[in-house]
Amino acid sequence: MDEPQRREQRPPAFVLAGSFLVVCRSPAYLDELTRRGLKILLITPAGARDEALARAGDPAHPAAAIHDFAFVDGDPGRDNSFLPGAVAAALRWREEYDIVGACAVGETQVEPVGLLADALGVPGPGLRASRACRSKYLQRWYLPEFSPPALVVPPGERELVDTDALTYPVVFKPAGRHSSSGVESVGGPGRLRELLAAHAPHETVLIEEKVTGQEFSVESLVQDGRIVFASVTRKDTTDSHATTFVELSHTVPGDRPDHETALLTANAAILDTLGFRDGVSHAEWRIGAEGRPVLMEIAARPPGDGLCVLYELATGASLERQIIRIALGEPVTYPAPTRFARQVYLEHTPGILRDVTVEGFGVAPAWVGERGLWPRTEPGAPDDPPTLRAVLVHQDRGTRLGELRSSEDRAVSFLVDAPDIGRLDALEAEVRAAVTVDTGPEDLPGTPGVTHVLVGYSPVMLGKLDGLLPQGSVLVLEEPDVIEARGLTGLADRHACVAALLPAPTQDEAHPERLVRAVPRPPQVRAVVPVVEYGVVTAAALAEEWGLPGAGVKAAHLLRDKGLLRAALTSSGTPQPDWAPATGPKTVAAFRAAHGGEAVLKPAGRQASLGVQLLGPDDDVTAAWAHTTGADEPALRARHPEPARYLVEQRLRGPEVSVEAVVHEGVVGFLNITAKTVLDSRHPVETGHTVPAPLPEDTGAELRRSLVRLAESIGFRSGILHSEWLLAGPDGRPHLIECAGRMPGGGITVLIDEAYGTDILGLLLRVLEGRGPVEPLPALRGAAVRFLTPPPGRVARVSGAERARAADGVCEVHLAVEPGSEVRPVTSSWERAGFVIATDGDGPAAAARLAERAAALIDIVTVPGSAPGEEG
Repeated sequence: MDEPQRREQRPPAFVLAGSFLVVCRSPAYLDELTRRGLKILLITPAGARDEALARAGDPAHPAAAIHDFAFVDGDPGRDNSFLPGAVAAALRWREEYDIVGACAVGETQVEPVGLLADALGVPGPGLRASRACRSKYLQRWYLPEFSPPALVVPPGERELVDTDALTYPVVFKPAGRHSSSGVESVGGPGRLRELLAAHAPHETVLIEEKVTGQEFSVESLVQDGRIVFASVTRKDTTDSHATTFVELSHTVPGDRPDHETALLTANAAILDTLGFRDGVSHAEWRIGAEGRPVLMEIAARPPGDGLCVLYELATGASLERQIIRIALGEPVTYPAPTRFARQVYLEHTPGILRDVTVEGFGVAPAWVGERGLWPRTEPGAPDDPPTLRAVLVHQDRGTRLGELRSSEDRAVSFLVDAPDIGRLDALEAEVRAAVTVDTGPEDLPGTPGVTHVLVGYSPVMLGKLDGLLPQGSVLVLEEPDVIEARGLTGLADRHACVAALLPAPTQDEAHPERLVRAVPRPPQVRAVVPVVEYGVVTAAALAEEWGLPGAGVKAAHLLRDKGLLRAALTSSGTPQPDWAPATGPKTVAAFRAAHGGEAVLKPAGRQASLGVQLLGPDDDVTAAWAHTTGADEPALRARHPEPARYLVEQRLRGPEVSVEAVVHEGVVGFLNITAKTVLDSRHPVETGHTVPAPLPEDTGAELRRSLVRLAESIGFRSGILHSEWLLAGPDGRPHLIECAGRMPGGGITVLIDEAYGTDILGLLLRVLEGRGPVEPLPALRGAAVRFLTPPPGRVARVSGAERARAADGVCEVHLAVEPGSEVRPVTSSWERAGFVIATDGDGPAAAARLAERAAALIDIVTVPGSAPGEEG
């Protein structure tokens, strides 16, 4: 079969390239391509991998329209660094699809897409335009008559710059970045030398004559080398009162008609010089001396911020749709603006973002954060009254806001439009007065004595810390959703040790740097403590940022994903069950068939046996998949984007144990082994723990060696490891089930304290404070917990609790239900109805017997399907 015939059989496709977030915030790109039946192939930076894959699986999210992804690594400060990954993806796609168009919607992908379009013979800006528009120093080379005088400083030549010979002020500008990152007005040689020394040595930088004057941009649609639409946008920046150039407002169309002709003429000339063929350009200008336009920079991609929204508000037509049409070679037109539209970014007082409010307009702020979707903004009619369209909060509540150094530092903006510029200006003033950006001080009130930061909330841990730490020494970080769901307001009033509760993104595992930015370092802090499963990664990042002991970010990521942990330990010699990623019922069924008709299905990132199921040959895999994928803990977990990760594993049989170990700088010290009993059901929920596990000496030694090997393999530094093992086969060899990087649950901490006469929380604080290792301890007695699992139904009567409390050896009884409570089938640890803990000096077996006897004294009577008292 010849090449043309093969191509005819390939599905038609279109390559989009740029930030995953930008693509999703402008769904018109995706809608326009989907309407044509084209497969959408997205090239995007590798940092978006987890979020992109998670969002693509959500039918309600715009990303569901994307057919395939290429995640490419690169550094905006390095020339061509994204190119190899983009070309590698294009080579693969060229064999699978008939690629009919390509478009870059983000700055870092402009040059790769220009090369792809050239090789594929589809419309694009052209090679010269694609290369020059990604390089500020090439723009100075090709466009000298429109450029300010500039000195190009390549890597390795910074020491050659004679800073004393320059005429100041100058502008220091990294050549490959975007979003005004690193651009600064410099008033003298001392500051310039600091900047030259501080920037990464691989970056090329420009030192330019500073042009003072009004800033504009010109957006152009170009087809076959002809400008089919061009319009001027007026800009205001922080340059009016600071040394930075962060944009504070955009007005479409520009409201300075005396400069419009000169700007459009100059813009047409530079596009002609660059040989710009097809696409959209966004050129930034300043009006210099005698009204002459001076080029700041030009990009061969759509404008950023909300400019595409502003054009739609001003014209009533989508700019993005025309950009796609150009990329497909279809003729385009675009209407002239009939309204004035403006986006205003509000400056803020540095501090912790507490709230944003709008008074009197009936418009609620949209908290879109760094990664959320913008709400759809519908254009009005040309003669509609002045209108506030949206107030956008671009950072999350709890984020630490600093000075405006780049576009990413801005926090709040609003979109307005009006029939004329006078009424637009008046509306802007009214909205500015109506919007309040509430930021708290960098050092939270009442927290100067904070020595310990807890990532996540645990009432049990705080109760113990009340007796261990001074008053007002603990800062608790928790997700706003969890604070609301669990009613944590007023936490400091309930726990003497708590100085404050700070809403913060503690569970954003894909972007732990958000927590780092949101939390100021308390001056006396000694330890960061991971409290809950979903805060392990961010706690490690915070400790690392502050130079304190912790798990280490890499190890924390592995411990939070059972699949990643399995893969990391594959070559370590650690026995594990056979396993595979589970992507749907078919993969589970195939794995089960290949493993004797049995399998274990589990989520990769949950806790408390949530969603874990033991499958036999007759179990309905589709129903099991629905249960596992639907299992959640909405009161404990925030809704951060995360990939849907599930595993299917070989089912092993044998006794279950867990190993709790205190690790200091990679060295395992104190170690305990817990024996477990589990439900004899499809859901292997733990029904009891016994400490220390009554095991043969050689089995205990093998478990210690296995735990040491695990810690070394993942690079775990300091903290507690809680690992679960199954002693499988005739020799009872330990096989790893899973491992967590935080304190164990299920009453195990109480059992350890009782059995060893210690305080395991105090041991954890010791290593996290860097006070040294914790040596092994001998067990002084046995301790055991037995959980209460009554039949499902509504609780009619509870009796025997006092008898259990008075029974031999019992040290704690806890009931989680009362008459009227609903008891659900036990499918995770959260459905257990209570527990009994007992100890005995004769050892663990004796303690287990006492706990079982006491638990049997408690009678929880449930009535299936009816309220208490309704049945005789």
